[in-house]
Amino acid sequence: MTFLDRFALWLGRMTAWCFAAIIAVMVYEVTARYGFNAPTTWAHEVSVLLASCGFVFGGAFCMAEGTHMRITFLVEARPALGRFSEALSLVAGAIYLSGLCYAAWRMAEKALWRFSLSGTWDPERSGSTLNSPLPSYLKALLFVGCALFLLLVLRRMIPRRGG
Repeated sequence: MTFLDRFALWLGRMTAWCFAAIIAVMVYEVTARYGFNAPTTWAHEVSVLLASCGFVFGGAFCMAEGTHMRITFLVEARPALGRFSEALSLVAGAIYLSGLCYAAWRMAEKALWRFSLSGTWDPERSGSTLNSPLPSYLKALLFVGCALFLLLVLRRMIPRRGG
C-alpha cells in the first residue's frame, strides 16, 4: 500500500465523520426552529459543506480500499476477461476523471479568483441569507477530490514490481 493509498484511506475516514456532524447540526436546527422558534441561517449551508466533503473524497477512499462496484461474476468466471474489464474500467475512469478535474479546476478558478473593482478578494457566494463563500470552496474541494481519485486510478494502471 502506497502513501497515496494510506492518505486517501485516512482522508476518507476523517471525512466520514462529517455525516455525524450533519446529524448534530440538524438536531440543533430542528430544536432551535421548533423548540425555541429561532431558526438558524447557517445550518443548511454547513450541512451541504459537510456532506460535500464526505462525498467528494468517497470515490478516492473506495479506490484506495478496493471496494468500488464491480461485476464480479465476470472476474470469477473468466479471469482473462476480468483483467481486461479491470484495465478497461481504469482507462475509462482515467479519461472521465481527467475531464472532471479539468472542469472542476475551471469552475474553482472562476469562483475563487474573483476581485471587486476596488481590488479586494470577492469569491463566489451562495446568495442566501448567510451569503457565505462556501460555493467557491466546494468547487475547489471538488477539484482536490477528483485529482486525488485520478492519481489513485493512474497508480493502479502502473504494474506493480514483482507481480
